[in-house]
Amino acid sequence: MRTARRSRARLIWTVVALLVAAFAAVLPHLDVLVGGLVPIAQALIPVGAIGLLVLAVVPLFFRAWAAAVILVVGAVLAGLPALTPLRAGTECAADASITVVAFNAKFAGADPALLAARIADADADIVALVETDEVHIEAVLRERGLAAALPHRTRETTEGGVRGSVILSAFPLRGEQDISGSVFDQVTAVATLPGGDEVRVAAVHPPPPVGQPVDWRTAIGALDRWIGEAPDERLIVAGDLNASYAHPGFRELASSLRSAAEAAGPIPWPTWPQERPVPAFTAIDHILARGAVPTGWDSFSVPGSDHRGVIGDWAICSG
Repeated sequence: MRTARRSRARLIWTVVALLVAAFAAVLPHLDVLVGGLVPIAQALIPVGAIGLLVLAVVPLFFRAWAAAVILVVGAVLAGLPALTPLRAGTECAADASITVVAFNAKFAGADPALLAARIADADADIVALVETDEVHIEAVLRERGLAAALPHRTRETTEGGVRGSVILSAFPLRGEQDISGSVFDQVTAVATLPGGDEVRVAAVHPPPPVGQPVDWRTAIGALDRWIGEAPDERLIVAGDLNASYAHPGFRELASSLRSAAEAAGPIPWPTWPQERPVPAFTAIDHILARGAVPTGWDSFSVPGSDHRGVIGDWAICSG
């Protein structure tokens, strides 16, 4: 009787493990919305993969060895696509280096003095701020001598609501354009470095999938097309993309770009949410580039924002 119960328990665990592992393995490859439930679940994949590894210990008490192995395999298959890809072998001859900061100011609520301190401490050459407005931008620039350190900027942000995105730069900017496709402002301009090299910079901000999944997917797709059509040899895309490598649309968007986070290794260090009861669990703030090699990555927090800012150091490939 006891042997029969154990056999039944092992069978149940194996079936459950197969179902759970199959769902976990397929999830990062589903490019569907289902009312936003799928992209939200994909954002949780790093946490879920760790959870599966922990869960794999339980069937061992029932000697359900197959179930434990299946859960581990499911965790690996789910977690691998969510890792930051390390694109080895794409180094280049570099004759310039820059530091880029990307930050979501959360409806201009991030403390401007502390944000300015983080930017100054990073010795940033280019800053991409999203969810900001003119009052907030001016408050940041008044601190730590940033008005002199970053004297160039893109146009004034859109009035009414805090949809603004801006690029602040130590280098002259030209060829400013808007990037369509998002309910938030997205701006781009070409920065001319001291040696004469030019780098197109984009401050981007697709909306989140929560509550507006169609707008989110539309904006990700539009940004992917813009990147593919941009003729610039050197391009930096920075901001809150509301997507991680766990999302297939983002992987497609970033497939031709390198991530500053490569410099920190394959683990996707989370940037959201900050200042919440739960710790940050998803990496949705990015600095991506082509025609450049990542040499450093870091993140920081500023009271008043639910995002961590990211800092990327880049070696710019020579012409």
